[in-house]
Amino acid sequence: MRFLAPLVPLFFLFLFSHAQTGGTGIPPNESRTLGKPVPDVVLVDSEGNEFNLYSLKGKPVILSPIYTRCTSACPIITESLKKMVSSVKAEDVYILSLTFDPQDRVSDLKAFKEKHSLKGDNWKVVLVRDKSQLFKLLDAIDFRFATLPGRQFVHPNLIVFLDRDMVIRKYMYGVSFDRLEFSNALRMARGEIALPEKFRGHLFLVGMLGFVGTLLYTIVRITRLRYSKKAAA
Repeated sequence: MRFLAPLVPLFFLFLFSHAQTGGTGIPPNESRTLGKPVPDVVLVDSEGNEFNLYSLKGKPVILSPIYTRCTSACPIITESLKKMVSSVKAEDVYILSLTFDPQDRVSDLKAFKEKHSLKGDNWKVVLVRDKSQLFKLLDAIDFRFATLPGRQFVHPNLIVFLDRDMVIRKYMYGVSFDRLEFSNALRMARGEIALPEKFRGHLFLVGMLGFVGTLLYTIVRITRLRYSKKAAA
């Protein structure tokens, strides 16, 4: 199997680049996170007000991980989320545009909120006050990103639905969202759990294993064909 060694880096590059529809970066392992609570971190909003995440208990919360310098996916996700919230009239939900960039400041949050016209008390652009708490929260939702030069990031494109008790109930992926899937995700966050969704984490794992197995099989087949052609020549 030594002939596979040069292909290992290519395999992982392909896997990480194609692991998630509509996004880049490594997708969360939902079997590890669904049904688990997120930590009660201290947040700071675009006006400089501090509050605990758990002070929002009692209403579902949609977490939208972004960074304010983003010029590609994050603005599209934010605009798509605005359309969804408006179309389903989700007044009973808090939306948190949460920056995962530890260098973002309150002024950056304010500029992001103004640029995207995020109005209403139920939509907040926030940062986590303490860096260690930030990564504790990101770990809880299994959100992983890579840092690029110029304070740019490679990250999954997603939103996370928390229920009234700050328990993770649903992920939606991509930069635009389907209205029906969004409505169903809100119902789950409100406590109306559809049976198939309980197994979503296991389906994710099975799907990833199938993808990896198929990709490895394809690499082996291509490599053997190449060696066969060289031997025949």
